[in-house]
This record gives sequence, C-alpha cells and structure tokens, in this order.
Amino acid sequence: MVEIRRHVLFLKTVQFLGRNITMTADSLVVEIPPYVRPELVVDWDIYTEEKLLNDLHIGYHSLHASAPDIFYTPRNGGHWVITRHDLQTQILKDAEHFSSRELHIPKANSPYVMIPLSLDPPEHTPYRAVLMKHFGIGSVRDMEGKLVEWANRLIDRVIAKGECDFTEELGAGFPVSVFMELMGMPLDRFEEFRAIVQEYFTRVSPERRIELQSIIVGIITELFEDRRREPRNDLASKLLQEEVRGRKLTTEELQSMGFLLFLGGLDTVANALTFSIRHLAGDPALQERLEAEPARIPDFVEESLRRYAVVNQTRIVKKDVEIAGAHFHEGDMLICPLTLAGMDERKNPHPERFDIDRKDRAHITFSVGAHTCIGNVLARAEMRVFVDAWLKRVKRFHVAAGTKPAWRPGLVMALESLPLEWEPATCERVPEQVA
Repeated sequence: MVEIRRHVLFLKTVQFLGRNITMTADSLVVEIPPYVRPELVVDWDIYTEEKLLNDLHIGYHSLHASAPDIFYTPRNGGHWVITRHDLQTQILKDAEHFSSRELHIPKANSPYVMIPLSLDPPEHTPYRAVLMKHFGIGSVRDMEGKLVEWANRLIDRVIAKGECDFTEELGAGFPVSVFMELMGMPLDRFEEFRAIVQEYFTRVSPERRIELQSIIVGIITELFEDRRREPRNDLASKLLQEEVRGRKLTTEELQSMGFLLFLGGLDTVANALTFSIRHLAGDPALQERLEAEPARIPDFVEESLRRYAVVNQTRIVKKDVEIAGAHFHEGDMLICPLTLAGMDERKNPHPERFDIDRKDRAHITFSVGAHTCIGNVLARAEMRVFVDAWLKRVKRFHVAAGTKPAWRPGLVMALESLPLEWEPATCERVPEQVA
C-alpha cells in the first residue's frame, strides 16, 4: 500500500461503507481490505492506466504476463479484476455469488436500473424474453434489407470525398441510425444523443453519471408518451403492448428497458465496427481476400470481436466466496474486461495475431450465461452487412498518415477518431441492388 500511495496526491480521507476512502486528483483510492492477500494487489486504473492509453487491447493483454489471474486494485473505489477466459466465464455464470445490480465502477449507487441487465435470474428472465422477441434471429433476418440500405446510404455520403473520419460518420452513423429508426427515435437528434452516450462512458463522477442517466430516462419517457398518443410501427410502440406475468409493462419498467437499449444501441456496436475497420485498413491483403471471398466476412467479424472486445462487465459480490485463491466478500466490486478473455493465450494461441482461419476460436465478447447480450445477433449482422457493402464499393483504403489513435478506456472502450483515406476513382459509386 505504501508503494501505491507514493504516487497519489491525497486530498481528503473519508469513511464510506466501513472503509477509508481517499479522494484524489485523479482517482478514488481505498485502503486494501485485510482479506486481500498482498500478492494479489496490483495498481491498475481502468480509466487512466498508461498502457491502455497507448493501446487498449494490448494494454489489457499485458496483464496476462504481469498480473495474477485475479487481482485487486485500490483504485476507483477498490475492485477485483478477472483476467482469464475460464474464470470470467465461471463468475459471469454464477448468479448465486455475483450480481449485476451495480453496473458501475466506482459504485454509482444510482436510483436508475437497466432491465433486464440489472436484475438477476430468475427475476430478469421474463423481461429478457420480451426483448428477445424483437432481437432474435428471425427478427434480425427481417431487417437485412434495411441494414443494406442504411449501409449504402451512409457510404454514399463519403465515397466521392476519398476520406472520412470513420468513427462518427460511419462507425457510429450506421448502427446508431439503424437503432434510432428501429426504436422510433427522431434521427435529427443523432448528434445530441451520441454526445450524451459518449460522455456517459468517459470517466465522469458518480454524480454526473446519475445526471446523465436522468437525461436519458427523460428522453425515453418522452418517446413512450408520444407512442401512447400516436402508436407507430416501431419498437417503442411494440414494447407498450408487451406483457410480463400477465400484465402490461409499467412506466418504470419501460423506462428501465429503454435506458438499457439507449446505451447499447448508441455506442457499443459503433465501437466494435470501428475497431474492425481500423484493423482492415491496415491489412491490404485481407481486404483483397475478403473482397474475393465475401463468404469469409462472418469469420472476419468473429475474429474482430475476439481481438477487439469493447465491453468490460462488472459484478457486485452478494455472497462471500473463494475462487482461485481470491477471497471475494459481500459488497466487493469486480470487473471482467472481456478483451482479456479473447486475448487469453490459454484459449487462443498467439492471441495478438488476427487470423480469420483461427481454429476453435474462443471469446465471450457478448458475455455469457443469463446476461448474454440481447443485441448480439443484430450486432453481428450489422458488422457483416457493413463490411460487405464497404468492400464492394471502397477499394484499398488505409488509415491517414500521421494519425495517432485516441483511445477511450473505461467500462465500454472506444477509438474516438479514425481518419481513413482511399482513391475515389477506384470506387463503385452505385451500390448493387438488394435482391
């Protein structure tokens, strides 16, 4: 503990939940609990660690060589970090000892919840079933034509320029537009909604995070009120007709489900798509191969999801338990950086290598167990459709020279800018017609 303190500017120490908590200029640092073995303590900040600011995924992967499989960091209120695929899988499936009722590090202690993500089984199950009706394989298959249409519409906006900042213009533009149209949100508020979500996933204070939650819930409430007065053929209108345990969803339940959909729909897939295109931009041979073999695009998507996972899942301990020599106590927070599962060399040999021919690929990028991401089928479809449309029309693209990546660490990781360039004369200006 002395070694950690030497590098921290202490401002004020207070008592909170029985622990000494020190407010600092850049972190919330706590005393190491007595039940944490000294060899399991690592000074690691999920928001400001220098290795993450140099390269998010390689930075996390460095923990495989330098840290225990499970370790405790005193930063951000103090929490455990789970670094291995099998241990993450075990914990994320264990609803007896671990709960998802607290989703933030540091703890936000927020009055707002995200149904069904904030609920544990079996309480969450009927709510999950409601959403899965709209995000299952059949529903997503019916969206295919709309996905292709949106992909080409957005590519049309940039193709003649020979350049774009992919992150916002396309990486976010495509899946966020699809989601907003699906949900029934006004597309002219795209930039407003994106700004809210982007701030939400940066390192903001618990108080500011709750303020942002209130803003989001207000937006969702307004949407559902509009649809009660004037139903349309959109997801908001359909959710108003859904039932749980023989009754309609309450206003609070609709707000909570909409809150979850807002955060997931406006950020997560955008980040996954941006990382995948960044990799492709640096690999001309792979561009040529996928253009010649479009049937391998799903393999590209899966390898990208493994190599560039963006979500770091949290749990709060609800019952004391020991796992792999670590003593978890009720009330402890933990994080499973899902990129560490996909980058685990015990499951994926040479994990830093991007290989669409990889055998027995293992990742849990969409989590695992009862809380597997509801939108995973749609996310995979969006990435597949966009990459296919992009490669058919844009030839030999690359990252603009001199670009320095701007990484966003945290609970949902992102690349804040991706300047791309290509030669417009080689591009297909008119997309192929959808059958």
